[in-house]
Amino acid sequence: MNTLQHIESIQQVFPKVSRNQIRLDLDVAQKLIVANTGSVVTIGSLTAPTTNVAWSLPTGFVEFIDFLMYDTDYNPVYAKELNYKFEIENDKFFVYSITSTPITGLDCVYAQIVYKALPTALSAEATAMEVEEYYRDAVESYVLSKYFSKFPIPFVSGGNVVEALNFQAAAFHKQNYNDLRIQLKREINSRQATDNEPLNYDSPGKYYLPRRPGEAVSASTVTVGGLSELYTKFAYYKITSGTEDGVSATLSLGYSTISCSVTSDTITVSSTAEFDAETIILPNNWDATWVRNSSSEIVITAPSGWDYISFEIYERD
Repeated sequence: MNTLQHIESIQQVFPKVSRNQIRLDLDVAQKLIVANTGSVVTIGSLTAPTTNVAWSLPTGFVEFIDFLMYDTDYNPVYAKELNYKFEIENDKFFVYSITSTPITGLDCVYAQIVYKALPTALSAEATAMEVEEYYRDAVESYVLSKYFSKFPIPFVSGGNVVEALNFQAAAFHKQNYNDLRIQLKREINSRQATDNEPLNYDSPGKYYLPRRPGEAVSASTVTVGGLSELYTKFAYYKITSGTEDGVSATLSLGYSTISCSVTSDTITVSSTAEFDAETIILPNNWDATWVRNSSSEIVITAPSGWDYISFEIYERD
C-alpha cells in the first residue's frame, strides 16, 4: 500500500477531512515511528575528506551510528591510528586531531557517516512509505487515533443520529499503533547481528575490532556537503581559560586573515575589514557577551569564572 490507499481508507471514516490534511498527518505519523524505532538507516558520504574537517549534518539526521574511513581500495582506515577524534556540535560533524598538530583534512580517500534518518516526506498521494509494508498500518492507526479523539462521528442513540467523539475507537487504534511500533523496534534490534564471543585483553584500554572493506557503491548513500557549500566565511574557535595569546582557529574558511587573542575574560578576534553587518557571532555559552567594534575587530567577553568556551563567526551565502 502507498499513501493513496491509506488516505482513501481514512477518508471513508472521516469524509470531511481533506485529503491533503490526511497526507500531512500520515507524513508526521511516519516520521514519528521511524524516529522512535530507527528503522531508516542511511550512509552519508562526506565530500572532499582530504581538504575538509567539518560537515553540516544531512537533512533528516536523527542519530549518529558510526564514522567510517577507507583508502582508495575501500580498505578500512582507523581513526585511532591517526589520532583522530570526532564530535557533533551545532548540527555539524567535526573531525579533529588529539595531538598538538591540528589537521586541515583527513588522511583517507573516502569518509562516511552512518546514521538513523527520517523518511522522505510524503509529498504526494502516490509516494510510497518507507516503513516496512507490514508495519504501515501503525501509521494509519496513529492518524485514526488522533481523528477519533478530535472529530465527532455520527452514530445512532435512542433512535436518533447524533455526533460524538469515539474515545473507544481512539484507544483501540492507539494500542494498535503501540503494538506495531514495539514489534518493529524488536525486529530492528534483531537485525543487529554481531559475534557475541567475549574478548579478553592482556592490557587495559579500548581496542578497535577489524572492519570489513567498504562498498564502492551503495543505493542508500547520500552526499554530505562540506561547510564551503553553506558559508562564504566561517571560523571556529575552542578556547580553555588560561590559554596564552595567539589562539589558532580550529577551523577557518573564507577569511583571508583572522587571528584571536585572550586576555583574562576578554577574547579579541581580528581580521582585515572582513567583519560586516552580515557577520554572525555564535558562542556556546549564552552568558558571554560580544560586540563588533569595527569591520576588523570583534570582542567577546566570557562570563566570570569561565573554564571553556567555543564560538563560531560566519557569513552565509
